[in-house]
Amino acid sequence: MSRASGYEFVSADTTALEADLISMYEQITGQTVQPSSPDRLFIAWVTSILVQIYAMINNAANQNIPSRAIGDNLDALGELFYGVERPAAQAAICTEQFQISEPQSFDITVPAGTRVTDASRDLYWETVADAVIPAGSTTVTVGLRCQTAGTAGNGWVAGQLNTVVDVFEYYASCTNLTESDGGADAATDDEYYELLKASQDAYSTAGPFGAYAYLAKSVSTEIADVKVVRPKRAVSKTLTVHDGLAFMGGDGVDLSTLHVTGGTAGTDYTAVSENGMITITISDTGALSSAATIAVTAVAELGGRIEIYALMEDGSPAGTTVKNLILDKCSADTARPLTDLVSVADPQTANYNIDLTYYVSEDSTSSAAEVRTAVEAAVAEYAAWQSARLGRDINPSRLIHYVMGTGLVKRVDVRAPIFTRLSDGSDHSIPDLASLGTTTIVSGGVEDD
Repeated sequence: MSRASGYEFVSADTTALEADLISMYEQITGQTVQPSSPDRLFIAWVTSILVQIYAMINNAANQNIPSRAIGDNLDALGELFYGVERPAAQAAICTEQFQISEPQSFDITVPAGTRVTDASRDLYWETVADAVIPAGSTTVTVGLRCQTAGTAGNGWVAGQLNTVVDVFEYYASCTNLTESDGGADAATDDEYYELLKASQDAYSTAGPFGAYAYLAKSVSTEIADVKVVRPKRAVSKTLTVHDGLAFMGGDGVDLSTLHVTGGTAGTDYTAVSENGMITITISDTGALSSAATIAVTAVAELGGRIEIYALMEDGSPAGTTVKNLILDKCSADTARPLTDLVSVADPQTANYNIDLTYYVSEDSTSSAAEVRTAVEAAVAEYAAWQSARLGRDINPSRLIHYVMGTGLVKRVDVRAPIFTRLSDGSDHSIPDLASLGTTTIVSGGVEDD
């Protein structure tokens, strides 16, 4: 059931209600209500009034349920029962550099609120703090914030914000050194409701995955997906051998993956784990019998480490600004256990190409251009779906579904991609993100049925 449908607390079925009113009227008066009688018209009018009242009752009742409430009603429920306010629109930020004409013998201050724009003056930006150009220097960098909150401020590449509005003494030029990022629109009702549900995981301070995911998503409404991973990675150590024994901390180490370079397990060495310590015993007659040190590799869970991966609505990994905001949010003393070391990283890229041929039925009345346009739109829809979640398997069946869903194609032959399983981080590995490379769409012409 969608949020828009709502629950029916009181039946507002017009036909059933009118039938009930007619039946009660006939029982009270002892007269039969005829279809065109004034009594029937009066009952129909009463029915219409009651139906509207019942509809208002249903609407009012639904506004007391978070899954159905909208607008201010949802805000009130969110603050009352969850203690979570709707994320407001956020302004994009970047780093701006100001330059003066020549070094001075005294400090030059670029005041907080100094406005900057692009050459076409589409948006205006302001410095977030006073910036001082020291005596003898000509440049200073300072944070720049868009005066228009929302996603409109994102994506202004380095060098575009180069026109000052509020000129100060000795000003020569300005430019943004980083691409603007971090702008987000206010949360929609659906986004806010999902955030309210996720907030339940944040009541624990023991570091559950759900809590980190909730905190990360609360940074920006432009975040589409978050994966929280407790990493397992290959580790290598060089150990000293004492009287045929070597020792290694074993917490989190998968003993089945342990390997000693130059030796064979069971023949040249044995390894056992007990009370958090791995003891490696070197065989007196094996290949490692005379070794003073041994090189050991194994897969180990990195205790106390948390890696967070975020994906934006446009299918791209979170940029530097958003990653820093997530790190600040999830590293706060009130958000994480003292023993957790939190980092925010980029997912691995799983590249794929699209190569297909589509065929049209000989009975088709659509032009070749119309079919081509529809197929290209379906391929674009598939590419957006494929990169909308971290760890989503590369699935050619979904591509066929979108192309055939146009209703204009008889069949489609997909040569690429092939089905590829991607990691979503649940196995402690780095999550994968499908990334489209080349797209080849070929018309195979007309076929009979």
